[in-house]
Parts: sequence; C-alpha cells; structure tokens
Amino acid sequence: MNAIEAYRRAVIDLLAETSSQDQILATASRRTAESLRSGGVLHVFGSGHSMLPAIDATFRAGGLAPVHLLHDPSLAPWEPTRVSRVERLPGYGTAIVDLQDLRRGEVLVVLSHSGINPVPVELAQRARDRGLCVVAITSRRHSLASASRHPDGLRLLDVADLVLDTGAPEGDVALTLPDGTETGPTSTIVATMLLHALAIGAMEQLIADGAAPPVLRSMNRADGDATNERVLAPFRGRLSREP
Repeated sequence: MNAIEAYRRAVIDLLAETSSQDQILATASRRTAESLRSGGVLHVFGSGHSMLPAIDATFRAGGLAPVHLLHDPSLAPWEPTRVSRVERLPGYGTAIVDLQDLRRGEVLVVLSHSGINPVPVELAQRARDRGLCVVAITSRRHSLASASRHPDGLRLLDVADLVLDTGAPEGDVALTLPDGTETGPTSTIVATMLLHALAIGAMEQLIADGAAPPVLRSMNRADGDATNERVLAPFRGRLSREP
C-alpha cells in the first residue's frame, strides 16, 4: 500500500468509526430542529483550520439556510501566526460571544481539533451560560494527550453539552512516510462530515414533524436565487455576510 492509499484508508476508517456516535448526532440534530422550529438559527464557530468546516456549512447549497458563522478575522486560517496567539488569550472567547446575537434554546457548534485553547473553551462556557446548547466537534485523542492552556485546565470536551469526536490522531497526522515525515491531516474532513450530518439530521427531523426544512439551493440552478431569497427572508439580520 502506497502513501496515497494509506491516507485514503485512514480517512475512510475514521469516517466509518463515527457511526458509533449516531445517537449523539441524533440528539444534536433534534435540538437543532427544535430551535429552527422556534425561529432560531444554528451558530457555528472554529478558529484556524477548524474554521473551515464552519465556513463550509455557511450559505452552503443543499445546507441549512439559517447558519450563522461567528467569524473573527484574527482567528482566520490564513493568519496562522496570529491565530496561534489570539486563540490562547484568556477572555477573548467570552468577548466574542458577548458581541453576538445568541438566543436561549439555540444551538452553537464549536469546532476545535485540540480543544485545549482558552478561546473555544470560554466561548462554549459563555454560550451555555446564555442558555444555548453547545455541541463540540473535537478530537478526544489529541485533546486528552495535550495539556490544556485554559487557566482552569479545562478542555472543550469538558464544557460542551454534546461532544462529537473526529477520532483524528494527536497532531492531526494519520501516517508516517518512510523517512519519518508525519503527514495525513484528517480533522477537517471528518469534522466537515459531522457538521453536515448534524444539519441533515435536523432537516430529516423537521420533515418528520411536518415542517419544511429551510434549505438553500445552488445559485447556479434554475430558480436558485429566488428560492434562496425566500428561504433566507425570515432570518435576515441574524446571519453573517448575508448574500
């Protein structure tokens, strides 16, 4: 088996292993559907590369329309040096939440591969204090193998209501090449699947309850723009960077 095949197998295996968390996913989806039925939105947050799955779920064709990205430019993945410093700042995560329109009963998904830095931990804590259901998407393997940088020694998995485990290995490297080079990142792929699965489960729950799920259509398909305008209309003013 060459390196490409080994990497593909590692990704497939991790995706398959998430089936053990189907009950947690179902609960997260149900809580999301309940919030949407009440006019709520789904909030998503990640810093660094953990922001990528959150971005992918926002204004996504075939995805839920009312998805709000808690976006902070200082935590964007294209600023890696800045991110590594900012996400370790105590108090920064609390400030992010305090600047957002987050409402009791809504769901916030916090994505962090390591889950050891103050920003995602504080953000989850503050959101729970405000009555939101916090879903963590993180790697237990990496998180438990690393020392927390939170002042109280907390990890994201300690403070979330529900935890979805990517299973990604410590350091987010799934294989070692013959010369000892470690490579094969998997956290973004698995986290993206878990977040989309959560949203799809919420759609299924809404349909089962007799409600039409607010789902976006590709703007490059017939009636895409008109459909999206109609679906997004009830949530105007609550979504980041609205189209």
